[in-house]
This record gives sequence, C-alpha cells and structure tokens, in this order.
Amino acid sequence: MARGQGPGASLWLAMPTLTLLSACGYIGNPLPPALDIPSPVVDLRAAEDGDRILVEFTIPPLTTEGLALKTVRSVDLYAGPANTPFNPDTWVATARHYEIPAESPGPVAFDQIPAREWVGQSIELAVRATGPKGKTSAWSNLIPLIVGTPLAVPTQVTAENTADGVKVTWVGSGPKYRVFRAAGNTQPMAIGETNNREYLDNSAQFGTKYDYMVMAFEGDTQRSVVSQTTSVTPEDKFPPAVPAGVTAAAGTNTIELAWVRNTEADFRGYNIYRATGDGSFEKIASLIETPVFSDSKVEAGKTYRYQISAVDLLGNESARSETVMGSLP
Repeated sequence: MARGQGPGASLWLAMPTLTLLSACGYIGNPLPPALDIPSPVVDLRAAEDGDRILVEFTIPPLTTEGLALKTVRSVDLYAGPANTPFNPDTWVATARHYEIPAESPGPVAFDQIPAREWVGQSIELAVRATGPKGKTSAWSNLIPLIVGTPLAVPTQVTAENTADGVKVTWVGSGPKYRVFRAAGNTQPMAIGETNNREYLDNSAQFGTKYDYMVMAFEGDTQRSVVSQTTSVTPEDKFPPAVPAGVTAAAGTNTIELAWVRNTEADFRGYNIYRATGDGSFEKIASLIETPVFSDSKVEAGKTYRYQISAVDLLGNESARSETVMGSLP
C-alpha cells in the first residue's frame, strides 16, 4: 500500500501554521509488510486414471489478506492411508509426498501418483501451497479415495457406417464404458455411456469426419485411459425401405396400383416396373412422388406383373417390392 508523502521543505517554511494544519493530510502509522500467505485450495478432486491417480484443483488468486497472489514457491500434495479423525501431523508422517510443478495461481492437474501402490486401500489426499515469502497455506479440502485394480484400456475400437448411424464396437472388460466423439477439428466430447461393448451414434451426419474413443469406468472415481482413436466419414449409401403393401386392381381401361407411403426424410420418389405375361420387367415410370399409379397402357385379356422400388435424394434405389399381378376383365 502506498504511503502519503508530505510537501517539500521549502513549502513547509513558507506556509503559516494554521494553513499548514488545515491543508496537510494525516500520516498514519506504517502498515506491517504483507505475509503473502496463499488462500487454501477448496476444490481438490481425485480419481483413478488408468494406473495413475489424477488430482485436479485450483490455486486461488488471492492471499489470506485479500491481496493478489502472483507466484507460489511450491505446491505439495500428500497421499496417505485414511486417518479418522483426521490429524494432519500424524497423517503427514505416514503419507507420500509429491511436489507439484506449479508457479502461479490457476488450474492444476497432476497425474504422477502410481495407483498400484494403493490398490485395495482407502486413502486421503490433500494439498497446500507455499507463497513467495515462504509462508504455507492451510490444508485444502481432504479427498477420500478407495483405490481399485486399474481398469484395462478398451482395444480394437472400430467405427462402422450403417443406415441407423455410426456403430462403434470395441474389446474390453468394463464394467461400463463412456464413448467420446470429435467432429472435424473439435475437441472430443462424451456422447454416451453403455454397459455393452458397442454403441450406436444416431446423431452422426453424413459427410462429416468423426473420431471416436472409448473409456472404461466404474463409479465417479475410477476410469481407464482413453482408447486409441478410430475415424470414419459416414456416407449415405443406404436406400429407402422397400415399398410394402402393393396392390393392383382393375379400373376403367386401367390397372390401379397402390402401396404404403415411405417416410424417410431423404425420400424422393418411386420407380414402377412392369412385365407382360412371363416377359421381363421394364421401367415404365420414374420417381413417382405419391404411392399410387394408374397404368393406362394395358390391354384386355393380358396379365401384367408389377414391382415398385423407392429412391432417395442421392439416387440410392431400394430393392423392388413383391410382385403383384393385374389384368383387365
């Protein structure tokens, strides 16, 4: 804190006493130097990350005196057997010490604690920071963690283009899985969880490149390392459903065809195929938009066979429907 400074000596000599007393501000006692003790961490969290224990926290930006904390000398993390009730003096004596390379306030992530050293044990973790003048903060919030056997990384991850979306499959021992996806150059984001070793991403869009990764997890504090990435660019190679419910009925000098309407979002139209008697099929109409067709190029005494196919906007054509027969009386 800057201290006030009085006028120069020459002005003091020239000013009357009354003026001097009324014009000058009061100069108080000097303030003690700031201790620069870091405020304690309050958001420490921990989880198993493969064969390591990952801890994350934020070094607060202020000291305990409410001043800006610009640097820290060190950040010390301790991990040790659970101590109930918690006694920091006896706990520190049995805990493992890890020095975290942090030099200033802000978010910190540290993953250099081997999980296998603590498998099957209930441990506690805490951190404290030392400020630029060597003063150490109070302990952070205390985090308990039951350490289990590290989860295996999912392997053989594949992504398959299907009509219903991208089907992601893998090999793993679970028990649960979280699937991540990155579109283009974006950061991976979790898109779903499953107990199975496959996941259908029905939100994928044709023509966009996707990267998929899978992670095994159990509860909120145990997870595997994320798998290797597999990539796919879905393409629309899938035709509409085969038209169903086709009927043929004799009309006035026509044969009237009707069938159930397709509901695909990218549907474009129907192709009509006809054969006379035992002859081969020929296309007699293309991209009919409604599920009805009136065939007027028919003759009495002849039998006609019909098949219908559906076509999407990209020209993918379905298989043909079951054959129906029609004739004029």
